[in-house]
Amino acid sequence: MHTNDKQAMKHTMAIRFGMCAIPLMLSLAMTSPSSAQTAYKLGGKPVMTLYGTSTLHDWTMTAHSFISSAQISLSAENELSSISALTMILPVQNLKSEHDGMNDNAYEALKADKFKEIIFKLTSAKIASTGGNKYQLTAIGNLSIAGTTRAVTLNASAIVNADGSVSCSGTVPIKLSEYNIERPSFMLGTMKVGDALTLNYALVLVK
Repeated sequence: MHTNDKQAMKHTMAIRFGMCAIPLMLSLAMTSPSSAQTAYKLGGKPVMTLYGTSTLHDWTMTAHSFISSAQISLSAENELSSISALTMILPVQNLKSEHDGMNDNAYEALKADKFKEIIFKLTSAKIASTGGNKYQLTAIGNLSIAGTTRAVTLNASAIVNADGSVSCSGTVPIKLSEYNIERPSFMLGTMKVGDALTLNYALVLVK
């Protein structure tokens, strides 16, 4: 076979291979589930509540304004597939109690003049369906408070709503001593805050 004939045969085979590969690639693209992540932001009326104890009585501080964003993937059936990023940023001075004096002491203990925000950043997440449009999330990440960052696990419940938004709620246990925070005291030291706190949150993430 002459050189020109060999080259012509190779050219013909390449064209045939390409014509066969194109439908296969289109078929895979149409049948494979999408793994694209969609950017989400905070919507609705979010709330964070910090619960604590003291030598006199329990107490709470609540914030209705904070920042959150996420990268979330939903399937074509509106099922929660993955969460690749999640950030929650709470300005410390957005936490309010019923007493200004308690607010001031809490901000001082949290070093709000220097570290103005409490920040959680996701490093990995596990998703387990609990039936229908409901899910249990295990979110592992880093929580930064008063200049100290520690690895934490957030256990949250999630609901995928019909419009594609995602409602989340959960709790974060916090120990002041683990973040090098001195327990605040009030009323000339007769009331001292306990070491263990709980931060509850409820929010809706929208596209």
